[in-house]
Amino acid sequence: MSDSPALIRRMWFVGFAGHRAVPDPAAAKFAIAAELETIRNSVTGELVGIGSAAAGADLLFLDACQEAGLKTVVLLPFLKDRFREDFDDPAEWERACLCMDAAWWCEVSPGGEEAPAAYHVVARETLEISDRMLFLWDGQPARGLGGTAESVNEASLRGIPSRVIDATTLQATWNDAPPSDASKDYEFEELPEATTVGNLFERLDFRATASAPRSRYYAAGSMSLNHLATILQAVLVTFALTAAEAGAMVKLIIVCIAALLPWVGGRLRWQERWIRDRVHAELLRSLLTSHEPGSPLRPPARELFGREEAFLRTAAMQLVPERRGWESARNFYLKERVDSQIGYLKSKGELAAKRMAIFGKVFWVCSWTAMLLSGFLVVCAFCGMKFAAPWGTGLSFTNAVMPGIAAWCLAMISVFEFKRRAAIYQQLVGELQRLRPKIAAANCASAVASAMNQVERLLLNELWEWQGSRKK
Repeated sequence: MSDSPALIRRMWFVGFAGHRAVPDPAAAKFAIAAELETIRNSVTGELVGIGSAAAGADLLFLDACQEAGLKTVVLLPFLKDRFREDFDDPAEWERACLCMDAAWWCEVSPGGEEAPAAYHVVARETLEISDRMLFLWDGQPARGLGGTAESVNEASLRGIPSRVIDATTLQATWNDAPPSDASKDYEFEELPEATTVGNLFERLDFRATASAPRSRYYAAGSMSLNHLATILQAVLVTFALTAAEAGAMVKLIIVCIAALLPWVGGRLRWQERWIRDRVHAELLRSLLTSHEPGSPLRPPARELFGREEAFLRTAAMQLVPERRGWESARNFYLKERVDSQIGYLKSKGELAAKRMAIFGKVFWVCSWTAMLLSGFLVVCAFCGMKFAAPWGTGLSFTNAVMPGIAAWCLAMISVFEFKRRAAIYQQLVGELQRLRPKIAAANCASAVASAMNQVERLLLNELWEWQGSRKK
């Protein structure tokens, strides 16, 4: 198996469900270990096991993962004190505690349900996260809510590739058809080499900035050349610097160049993978400040960026060792994310408003000049007044080009979205200033996580709107 060129590799999550009563635990554990090795050899990246640490097969699975050198994630149906009540054998509870302590990440599934609904929630969470599923199942219908048969059927409905170990014969088969050749994640293979998430962000941000195609500038250049072609032809013809045919030819050449610019900008946009790099960089910028105190299995941007779920979850799991506690996370987030974005958006909004004002003033000056000059020339013609060169030529030329300059100013305002950007940045600043006290006053992990999610959805919404143009 060849590894991804990036040192941060994709994490493939393999979930597990099985029965509490296992006739031959040693043989079942051996079968589970063999299937884990089969799955690990079928993907490029790092395999991570997910189990609930319930008595029986779940503990066999977690033991097999740890012996194979795999990271594990434990999803508990209840808090630890309540979970202990579901164990009849003290030795098995001790094994469960060891599995919880050895896990890369351990959490209580959301919902606060009582049994058996709590086990049903764990099963749904496992299916939601897993890229592959492994079952130890006797083939019988579920004996209650959250049973193994229920998970086997739902995995089939969700299209999750699943291996089913027969609880009696210990022979394994695919639940449905074997997975297609999707073991490689090409987006991960295209990532720059990095040893940490912060390092990966810096390299992606640099690569995206360096290769940005500046599509707006290509569009603006195209419009500017079209207006320039008209003005240049008017100059050549009005001042008799060349024949009308030659002026038309010059205009045609410039217009053809102008028509090519948007196409060139569009082609560079795809070829240089700019959108993909920029999306990944911005998602990591968000994650580096908001990965705590929420669950790394459900990073804040996951709801908006479903197609980036594997990337987000892999990066969030890499950040687990960097957790500092919810109070430190809250203070860091206020400074590095909220206050930083308020300053950034305020400056960008003011710049957009200033540029819109400049183009707007030029537009009105040119529009009123063209209108007044046209009226003046009409009155002069009606009265039989004529102007000697170069005044007459200059007035006619000015009257011809002023509307074009006014139209160009409107086009620049539209292309660079100065009006929209000034308004939306101002609105975002207002919302962030409104939400900041809410985060600062949050005095528990869940309240901090909820407030962070609200801010991240606000900040990432624009990125979500245009990332749909990405090619897959």
